[in-house]
Amino acid sequence: MTKPDDPSPGSERPEPLPASDPGASSHIPAPRTGVFLMINSLETGGSERQFIALAQALDRSVFQIDLGCLQKRGALLESVGEIQEFSLGGSLYGVKSQSTRLHLARELRRSGIAIAHAFDFYSNLTLVPAARLARVPIVIGSHRQLGDLLSPAKRWVQGRVFGICDRVVCNSRAAADRLLQQGIRAETIVVIGNAIAPAFFAAASPALERGPGVLRVGMIARMNDPSKSHRDFLAVAAKLAATSLKVEFVLVGDGPLRLGLEREAEALGLGRRITFLGDRKDIPELLASIDVSVLPSESESLSNVLIESMAAGVPVVSTRVGGTPELVGEDRGILVAPHDVEALCEGVARLLTIPALCEEFSRKGREFALANFTVESICKQYEQMYGDLLAKRVPRSRAKVSVLAGKPEARTLAVVLVAPTLRYVGGQAVQADLLLRHWRNDPDVVARFIPVDPAFPRVLQWAEQVPFLRTLVRAPIYLGELWKGLAKADIAHIFSASYWSFLLAPAPAWLVARLRGKKTLINYRSGEARDHLRRSWIARSVLAQTDLLVVPSGYLVDVFGEFGLRAQVVPNIVDLSQFSFRVRDPLRPHLICTRGFHPYYNVDVVVRAFAEVQKVFPEARLDLVGGGPLEGQIRQLVQRMGLAGVDFCGVASRNEIGRFYDRADIFINASSVDNMPVSVLEAFACGTPVVTTAPESMRYIVTDGHTGLLSAPGDAEALASNVLRLLQTPGLAATLSYNAHQESQRYSWGAVRDQWLKLYRDLT
Repeated sequence: MTKPDDPSPGSERPEPLPASDPGASSHIPAPRTGVFLMINSLETGGSERQFIALAQALDRSVFQIDLGCLQKRGALLESVGEIQEFSLGGSLYGVKSQSTRLHLARELRRSGIAIAHAFDFYSNLTLVPAARLARVPIVIGSHRQLGDLLSPAKRWVQGRVFGICDRVVCNSRAAADRLLQQGIRAETIVVIGNAIAPAFFAAASPALERGPGVLRVGMIARMNDPSKSHRDFLAVAAKLAATSLKVEFVLVGDGPLRLGLEREAEALGLGRRITFLGDRKDIPELLASIDVSVLPSESESLSNVLIESMAAGVPVVSTRVGGTPELVGEDRGILVAPHDVEALCEGVARLLTIPALCEEFSRKGREFALANFTVESICKQYEQMYGDLLAKRVPRSRAKVSVLAGKPEARTLAVVLVAPTLRYVGGQAVQADLLLRHWRNDPDVVARFIPVDPAFPRVLQWAEQVPFLRTLVRAPIYLGELWKGLAKADIAHIFSASYWSFLLAPAPAWLVARLRGKKTLINYRSGEARDHLRRSWIARSVLAQTDLLVVPSGYLVDVFGEFGLRAQVVPNIVDLSQFSFRVRDPLRPHLICTRGFHPYYNVDVVVRAFAEVQKVFPEARLDLVGGGPLEGQIRQLVQRMGLAGVDFCGVASRNEIGRFYDRADIFINASSVDNMPVSVLEAFACGTPVVTTAPESMRYIVTDGHTGLLSAPGDAEALASNVLRLLQTPGLAATLSYNAHQESQRYSWGAVRDQWLKLYRDLT
């Protein structure tokens, strides 16, 4: 098996230079994680280009990359350097193919591969079973098409192979939806788009000359499959050639269909108006030579050509199939129905005759491509996926390097968590408990816990019932436990809320840690941060002198920045094992709110919105899961409004909460102040579509129309309208649920662990 230690030509991230200090040569380099990438062949195609892009861009200081293919041929072969062939002998199921899988399994074992990643249909069916046979810890398949061009037998066998993968990467939501319909588990599926080479974003010199006033329309696609619909393009060319427009046409690509297409172009009288360029490597320069890029396919998952055209600033006209609508929005191009030649022709003509429209599509398409499909951003998503899976699956003896940190393991760190206990269910207590449980038996961190609400000695337990007195009694007990508990700590990890809570719990912990000479980390978690910091110079002073400030959302990073405080984000943890994802189909009007009865959660607005929903759906139900000082008022409101179907469920423990989500169909929230509510993330995880108000922080978590539906705080009618929209729009709930479930993976322990560990190590 090949070991290409040096990056391939064109890699954006070369090997780091040797350290310049005299002692650098004595350092033992950290072992790298073995990754094996496999493709069918290196013909000119989208999957092949994605294979090369990832192979070149992965961080070689962290990953040892091995490459394999089933057929060592194709125009892109020279781009990959060394690659080993594993020939199937012309059959997926013959004796030769079985022998090849056994040989591949031996090579994977011998090379110590930790991640085996297949890139297309044939490599899925070859690498995945071989990797399982070799006991490779992480096995990843790819679904880069819709599957409608596969025979039923091929779809069936690939589905069985995907069933034994740790992850299946789809390049579009449309492709992912097809797999969900086939019964592939949602938690297995990851959507990562296509990476577009930097050359497509750079200014390029046109490869083709043109006469004065000539417009040019192009189609870039291999000519090996009728589904690309080259004939529709030729029909459009013939119609436009018959108009007064001074327009030329180019076809880029080659394949067995080319001869027939050339004959058809001749029969249509296109003559010199059309040029067949064959396979070309100078695609950026060719895109710089055309005015409109056309893709009339009848099946696409996520077209490289469309993204490349948008990256190059060329407006696009395409068919509304598969994942194409995910790329070509109303303000980024024109979509038409498949095989609608008249509409396709009209769309191209609009762009050729309306320069302002071309300029708008060009600008917005390029911005969209730059924001979503650069090699760097896509590679980071792959590295994040690899890192999450490594953290979960690979034994520490086999993964001596943090994928995110890229550093050798160091000594075990002693971390003391200072936070509330689960006696009073709340976000801080739940997150502290999750951290404590997850660090248990971890070789990198020994975590201990100091409660900010320590239990009283038996003789003083009566004082806990007296509000002011219990604060006076608790203070010396708390300070004593801090002094003793921080004695052998490396880091004091202090959970923090706002106002008086900050003065009574985080501030004393910070002071004792400083007196003990310990590193301090304040994990601030309140959505009321702006008002708190504006009012309290003590809080601003303490936070400014803390070694590290960590917050769970970008919202608080921005708020802290307003006061000159620099914070870093580590998101909340969601214990995904508590929740069972399912799509609600049909969607019932069964709502759930899991917020406490406190002023800033506005449960009264939830009740008023529910009343509006019940006017349309009399059978609607509402579960209120929580407790708090305003519960009596909410009960009176329900009674006064004469509402039926409202169930006050009480406070649910962490172990019970999943059951409440599972029995409901819509999560509803009306908070006016928030930070990163775990309840929303829990709803993401279990597939309960989210309808919520949008206090300033919420937009950092919920994307309106993508992972949930947002409305203005305090507006019960708008909140109800979004619930009714969910119930009355077929497919909307399922789409939101799938997107939100994928988003929830960012909050798993596998995704969060290395972020905490890196911060801890940076502190020490």
